[in-house]
Amino acid sequence: MRKIRIVIIGAGREGSSLYHCFRMKPNVEIVGIADVTKQGLGLDEVQKVGVIVSQNLKDVVTLPNIDVIVETTKDPVIRRKIYELKSEDTQMIEANGLDLLMILGNKKEKAEAELLSVLNSIQDAVEIANNDGIITYVNPTFEKITGIPREKRIGANIFEVCPESPLAIALKTQQPVHAEKEYIINYGKELMFHASPIMVRDELHGAVAVFRPLTNVIKLMEELQKSTSIIESLYDKFSQLNGLAELNVSDVMPIDKMEQLLLRQALTKFGYSVEGKKKAAKALNISLATLYNKLKKYQIS
Repeated sequence: MRKIRIVIIGAGREGSSLYHCFRMKPNVEIVGIADVTKQGLGLDEVQKVGVIVSQNLKDVVTLPNIDVIVETTKDPVIRRKIYELKSEDTQMIEANGLDLLMILGNKKEKAEAELLSVLNSIQDAVEIANNDGIITYVNPTFEKITGIPREKRIGANIFEVCPESPLAIALKTQQPVHAEKEYIINYGKELMFHASPIMVRDELHGAVAVFRPLTNVIKLMEELQKSTSIIESLYDKFSQLNGLAELNVSDVMPIDKMEQLLLRQALTKFGYSVEGKKKAAKALNISLATLYNKLKKYQIS
């Protein structure tokens, strides 16, 4: 990416401060400083790194391919002279206006750094693509889970490398996509994932997907749930055999215990609703009032 070429007008305190700030920006190149006020703060260092320094305004303002001229003197005469000399394509900014831009830029850089720090440290895989499907970011966990190096992923098109992925689907539909378990061929994994489009003022700017592989523990829990369901189903069927599911016929049982078992068995079969209780009373060959009295006696609800 081409650097922004900047010229600073004025080598006083403000001009010197701007120089030291700009030189730390990787996307900025300071090409010249006009020492029109002849204060010359720290210009020896500036000239050593190849920046053109002159007390003649024209020598600096007319340098080729200047993107921005920063005027720090606040002198209206110098300002008019700059407008006479500069190219039409070159923008001029006064130092006080630039201060605000720098503050906003620094806050943006800080926010981006904090976000990247979070994304790089979380244990879920993160993949981001722009609205054309070009992958712009993957975190270290993505590389660990998929085995795909970051260098090979960044710049690839998600619609080409993994068209059935949640990231691609979220981009196509512009809707969130969520699944607790789905096998993604290109990743070779069963995944739990969430993907969502990135919308700014109702305009699509890309999508982000967060996912993790389905672990052995989760798989074991799923198998356990299946086994539990099968056991419960078998128990329900067994309990229907002659109403003796909870009765060990080899033992002697008190009558009241037997009565409780029969009451519970009838209610389990017909239900605890009023209609179910009527059917249970009929099956037990007792009146509905007797059934209610016995339920109250044994505290069965």
